[in-house]
Amino acid sequence: MNTSATHAVDPSPAYLAVLRSPIGLGLATSLLLGAVIVTDVLSLASGAHLYDLLRGMPDAQAALWTVPGVEERLRYYNLSGQLQKVLYLSTGIVYICWLYRLRDNAEVFAPGTHRRGRGWTGWSWLIPVVNLWFPRRITLDIWEASRSTGPHSPDRPGRGLINLWWGLWLAQGFVALGGGAVYDMAESVGPTNEGLGLLMVADVLDIVCAVLAVRLVRTLTHMQHIKARYGLTAQEGEPRD
Repeated sequence: MNTSATHAVDPSPAYLAVLRSPIGLGLATSLLLGAVIVTDVLSLASGAHLYDLLRGMPDAQAALWTVPGVEERLRYYNLSGQLQKVLYLSTGIVYICWLYRLRDNAEVFAPGTHRRGRGWTGWSWLIPVVNLWFPRRITLDIWEASRSTGPHSPDRPGRGLINLWWGLWLAQGFVALGGGAVYDMAESVGPTNEGLGLLMVADVLDIVCAVLAVRLVRTLTHMQHIKARYGLTAQEGEPRD
């Protein structure tokens, strides 16, 4: 008897795991990510409108409130920022619910093979420093557990898509953090435009990141649907009875 093989996989983490369809949550997450893209475009457009006005000012040290017409453009820009925050929060909640559903299913597909417990699926996004790599690691483990071979398996690379999405997500977060700090503290034209420029770059990065996230959501949802339907494992090429 091979005792090392016996201890290699611990089936206990799968005890409470239940296989459930991710299609509904996947659709809701994709639609909300589409709404995030719309708000990013609105923010980018209103930011460019404000940036263009301030760029025409000859004195970069002039007080922001002395610029003619700046109040109306600031109002639109700040309103688009509030709309972004509402959509980000809503999308984040639904996204984590979708990811937890996939993590639960992945425990059924491949019990005891995940490097992080299911509780980390949500908490990993909220804890500083940990949120820089745990969500990516959890997503990779879900991908591997959900991957199947055979005639019904989608032939799509996982690591490249996940790494690109996660890299852009981190880049967008750091640029937005820096741009927001500069913009909030600025009282004159020059610093305000510097903060605006960074925030507009963050909007562009976020649009690309959201597009990749939609693809990731659709692909992983489809992979789990296929695996649950045909019972394919990563090692098997034919449906189980």
